[in-house]
Amino acid sequence: ILQHKLNEEEIEKLGSLKKQMDERKIFINDSCNTSISAFKAHCLKQIEENDVKVIIVDYLQMMSSNKYRNSRELEISYISRELKNLAKDHGVCVIATSQLSRNVETRGGVKIPNLTDLRDSGAIEQDADKVIFIYRPEYYEIMQNEMGESTEALVELIVAKNRNGRLGRITLERDRDYTTLREFENHDSVFEFSKKRLSELGEEPPF
Repeated sequence: ILQHKLNEEEIEKLGSLKKQMDERKIFINDSCNTSISAFKAHCLKQIEENDVKVIIVDYLQMMSSNKYRNSRELEISYISRELKNLAKDHGVCVIATSQLSRNVETRGGVKIPNLTDLRDSGAIEQDADKVIFIYRPEYYEIMQNEMGESTEALVELIVAKNRNGRLGRITLERDRDYTTLREFENHDSVFEFSKKRLSELGEEPPF
């Protein structure tokens, strides 16, 4: 797509995909204005006009504010609180991705991220109802786990904070060609998911 080298069949498939996407209420805002105030105004408009239920921020450290410009930690803390308030005040789910600090890269031995590795502010950990890390041992050239099993193409979702539930890990298998994840057959998850639980999300939206 980026090189404009699609053949007619691929263009037809792309058109079909566009039609499918148009039928879903997915809105993308990639404007250069990353201030939290402009972002909130845009979200409130989408909530009111299109009944948006889920808001995804990619990523938290890209945002800015007119406050605390001399302190990045205070600025991120303010942005984190504003996202939390957006979720609670308007009954929406806000998912915010965040960078990790360089501590993970420089730390010897185990590279598994923890809550103190969240970059710029401890307020992210404080405000979030759930914190989930994505960990790929293969990225750090760790090719075997503590049991001596291969970590090739494996991804761990680490639930490091869960205000209303349990902590733990979920192991998934990664398809390199499409960057998709699927359930890892040899792993017994400690988590159980049900439609009933999903229906409860509307009562207390997570952040």
